[in-house]
Amino acid sequence: MVAGHGQPVWYDLRMQPGHDKLFSFRWDIDHRACITDGLPRIMRVCEEFGVKNTFFINMGRSTNLKEWLSKGGLKGSKAKLKDMEAIHLIKKIGWPRFILETALSRPVGRSLVGSLEKLVRAGHELGQHGGSDHVVWSRRFFELPEEVIAQDVEQSLAEISRLFGTPAGFTSPGFKSDERITRIVARLKYRYDGDAIGGEPHHPSFGQTHARHWRIPVTLCGPRTVPLLEWHGARNTPPSDIIADLRQRLDQSDWVVLYGHPCYEGVKDDLLREVFRAVTDRGFRFVTHEQMAERLYAWPASSGAPFSAPSTGQATLSNATNITSDSSGSGTIGRCSRNGA
Repeated sequence: MVAGHGQPVWYDLRMQPGHDKLFSFRWDIDHRACITDGLPRIMRVCEEFGVKNTFFINMGRSTNLKEWLSKGGLKGSKAKLKDMEAIHLIKKIGWPRFILETALSRPVGRSLVGSLEKLVRAGHELGQHGGSDHVVWSRRFFELPEEVIAQDVEQSLAEISRLFGTPAGFTSPGFKSDERITRIVARLKYRYDGDAIGGEPHHPSFGQTHARHWRIPVTLCGPRTVPLLEWHGARNTPPSDIIADLRQRLDQSDWVVLYGHPCYEGVKDDLLREVFRAVTDRGFRFVTHEQMAERLYAWPASSGAPFSAPSTGQATLSNATNITSDSSGSGTIGRCSRNGA
């Protein structure tokens, strides 16, 4: 279906030649613990199953002492620990480590290049996650001028490209995105962005312009922007019930994008194996986001109505919708081809 002028253009993956059931696991690498603790475990599980995943890397800071103090410091963090739908970073890595990393504010990607090089050599996709400060983007996105965001994104893009190769895609921290990001992503010629939850892949728009790149939404998610497995963890759902819920959700769609953070879902390798097993048992083929995007570029969609994405039961929207505003960003690399963008 092609929407009206200035509206998103939607396409149905099921209508394409060679249709099969596609599954992509998206990992957002926000914190250094995602690399040091989670990445080795995820890579081992992927190797066991012979599959590749997609990882979006925050090259800059994941903690910011000034921002943390401005939000109440210890008092503010303790209040967030009461959230019953999500697991705060403090619970994931512990108070001592959280305070140390907040005080040091060390960059994530650029301080752990060797681990990311191993990831790329193993054939996984590495994409861009925001700019140089994850916290500022997440908390003060709508205060930032477009030219400031654009310069930040461009500098991180240049750094990733120099170290690992040019990324195919981009994602915004916390799904904080709008038409400014869509415009930046289009100008920088990313192949796709992932700044939506729910709905089908589509070409986003800014103003009256349809972007050339694709938007590939997360289709399975908990409430708000909480990853599905993390939401279950916050509710203390037994592992067997988590897998049963996942199987039910997988049965509702022929293409699925599940996301998480290596510092939480990635360190639970036994559960991750069960997730991968459920996916393969349901007949899905693991693909990276870049492979999914190339499938979309290869075959124009039919004029049929777009299919319905699976219901998350909590937070997935009926159409691919940006959580915070309108259009979005970009981010993924690995094989790193952006030909024809």
